[in-house]
Amino acid sequence: MQPFSKVDWDKGDKDGLVTVGSHNLYLSVSGPGRKPGDPIVVLMQGIGSTVDEWIAVRKLVVPFARWLNYDRSGMGRSEGPNQTPPSISAASVAAELDTLLRNASIEPPFIIVAHSWGGYTSREFLELRPNDVVGMVFVDCNTERLFDSGAWGWDVFGPVLGNQDYVETTGLAMSHVLSEEEWKAVRDQQANPRHRPTEAAELQAVPNNRRALAHKNQLEKLLLKDYPVSVIIADTPKDFQKMYDFGVAVGNGTEQERALFRKCLDRWHEMNEDWQRDLLRLSRLSRSVLLHCSHNVQLLQPQSIVQEIQWAMDSWR
Repeated sequence: MQPFSKVDWDKGDKDGLVTVGSHNLYLSVSGPGRKPGDPIVVLMQGIGSTVDEWIAVRKLVVPFARWLNYDRSGMGRSEGPNQTPPSISAASVAAELDTLLRNASIEPPFIIVAHSWGGYTSREFLELRPNDVVGMVFVDCNTERLFDSGAWGWDVFGPVLGNQDYVETTGLAMSHVLSEEEWKAVRDQQANPRHRPTEAAELQAVPNNRRALAHKNQLEKLLLKDYPVSVIIADTPKDFQKMYDFGVAVGNGTEQERALFRKCLDRWHEMNEDWQRDLLRLSRLSRSVLLHCSHNVQLLQPQSIVQEIQWAMDSWR
């Protein structure tokens, strides 16, 4: 492969490893060639997610837009640092993406597509490069108000969830729209033990990510002005209800631990839509879409995401 500085990422289907200093990240770009000033759609996934989960979305986007996805440090096809830190903040992930784009000479403007925990990382990227982002599509994203009524963490859910398989319990294994081969690639990545230190470190930083964003008051600053913002809201609390029911059925958790889980879940059910619609305040041009599917929209209703990317592209034009 050519050195990263010699690759023209604005034309053709390209993929390879690009340095971020201490190690290399996997980068893949496809879709129509870019003219100067044209936006490129940049994907920022959730915890534990690799580019493989987004293949159905990518296929539907590349006929009309330039698409960029990458694997974070220690995930998928990317290398990791010599030693994974105990905590990986959303701000550090955003800074690493910034380095990746600059080293690959991929110029703005950017339309960001964020999923789940990517709600934190994408907003930190927006903080870094507010003049370079011209649209955002939030797919069932975390916000600074998520579980705003007291502390929470996997220490709340973990005792009841146990070691159940999220994919099986929620029915995702049967309801996804990928081919057999594509689904196998996703499951192989999910089972890769190399990912565990990175996933744990990213999860460790979630409460701090929430507090850091709250202090920045982005929602009061109209950072995206009149650029398009779409908020796709799925029914993640329903997923956790299924997992709670499964955990209780197999005897996980004490009565006190189950009660704490239920309290958190009730709050989530009550506030989920309000928490996510807060993101509409980033722009004067914004809209929300309420779906009745579970959290992994990219695997269940990829066309819903693509529709919002198309709207963002059209609105930018």
